[in-house]
Amino acid sequence: MSAGRPGGTLAPDLVQPVIGYRLWKIGEDALYSPYVEERWERGVHAAVCRAERADHSEPAPAHDCSCGIHAWYEPCPTLSWAATRHLVAGAVALWGEVELHPFGMRAGRGMIVALALPPWSGTKPRRIVEIAQALEVEAVPARQLEAVALEHGAPIPPGMAPEPRASRAAYAVERRLAEAESGWRPSSLVSRMRSPD
Repeated sequence: MSAGRPGGTLAPDLVQPVIGYRLWKIGEDALYSPYVEERWERGVHAAVCRAERADHSEPAPAHDCSCGIHAWYEPCPTLSWAATRHLVAGAVALWGEVELHPFGMRAGRGMIVALALPPWSGTKPRRIVEIAQALEVEAVPARQLEAVALEHGAPIPPGMAPEPRASRAAYAVERRLAEAESGWRPSSLVSRMRSPD
């Protein structure tokens, strides 16, 4: 069992990678993280802290930082990503240090295991298939993404992640109020665990 952070929850070590879901930007030559200029290649992707004011010595995902490989617990509930020219949804297998949050997780290492295809044909789906082939992963219809992803790992077990709030906006407001009133720290809503290296 991994020791949690002060005020955090103790979580068991996992024996296989965990599955998460995320978006990437489609570049001319590869996939990139949507918010930072970080290229994703075939195989293992190691998290690196890119925060401008990173003041931690621990490797990503550092507890008091936003670094790490970000992923949601479930596939995107809508196909809004499909309507854009430059976004693609997919699944990742994650391992190493993993920090669980109410709306997703951050991990130290990960690997793309599948990319989702929009429910139509055309330029974007063809490009996704080309990228998937270069990454040596499957490109599957969006409705099949979760089933294919679970061939590469397991979801976070029920009850292990902190309870989500009604919405991200409500969570942000509640968090600011709690911080102002009591000196509350985010660690009370975070679980840390370790999956195999």
